[in-house]
Amino acid sequence: MEEVLGNLWDQITRDSSSETTESAGMSGGEEDSLLRARESDGERESRATHEPGDEALRAITRSSFIGVVWAREGEGREEEGRREAVDVLYRDASGRRAKARVRVGDAHDGFVGRALEGFLRTVEGEDGGERVQREVSKREARKGASALATTSEGIKMSLVDGGERGLGDIMTVEHMEALRRALPAMFRMRRWVLAYGTKRDGISLKSLYRHASAKEFTILVVSDSTGAIFGAFCTEAWKMHTRYCGTGESFVFTLAPNGMKYAWSGENDYYMLGASDSLSVGGGSAHAIRLEEDLLQGSSGECETYDSPRLSSKDMFETHRIELWSLE
Repeated sequence: MEEVLGNLWDQITRDSSSETTESAGMSGGEEDSLLRARESDGERESRATHEPGDEALRAITRSSFIGVVWAREGEGREEEGRREAVDVLYRDASGRRAKARVRVGDAHDGFVGRALEGFLRTVEGEDGGERVQREVSKREARKGASALATTSEGIKMSLVDGGERGLGDIMTVEHMEALRRALPAMFRMRRWVLAYGTKRDGISLKSLYRHASAKEFTILVVSDSTGAIFGAFCTEAWKMHTRYCGTGESFVFTLAPNGMKYAWSGENDYYMLGASDSLSVGGGSAHAIRLEEDLLQGSSGECETYDSPRLSSKDMFETHRIELWSLE
């Protein structure tokens, strides 16, 4: 089973606490006391499990929904039946991030029920009732790794907008269908639009940022000079930032020579970073993908963010083509 793990909620809590105490101008002792109290509240909240039909669950809609992650190991399990639990992440009425813990074995209705169904299909490798066969080598059998099904049988990628923006020059229809199936359930039926391509729009990082403006959910695809095809699903618009951004729904992948998906490992939150001189996905000891300002060269290495191996043919590679697809 593909795991969706991480410390996202801990990071959210720490960030929120820091912002609140700074704005209030509290002393160090008061801030520490408040933080301990909030952490204690958070522990009590994490043990509370919402039953199907709870008012808090009915308030979660597509527009407020953020994602679903497994509950911490050892928490959210019942003595009888040992049913696992997940945290549904969302924004409350005030716009702040919140979570609701639910048991995956319960029959939830409404949007939460559909989100959980899609989440379980994804982590179990199922799509439309058919289990995707996992062919993961020993080298690639790592946390969050799963094989992409790239068989051409029954492929019907009808969500691509060919229009004036073109169909792209890197991926086959089979590649695109494999990626569509690998996306979180709520993104699988979105329309694909080619926002940027080096062949069509020229080689310039500034041009990529300009075409990516306001494109919140994108798929970055890179082909290098020796034939490797790889990329990332990103959950915030590409633009220049002073710090990393994105969410744990993002992942990196390879399409050639093999099709693999590497989900967020939970080791850190270095999802994506747009700078004036480079574009990076993942971080730690190495980036999963880093493209230099001229978009002619880049690098890839073992990345803690996605527990991924090198995605390109070489540690330092020359790019052949780059495309950015928007999911709309």
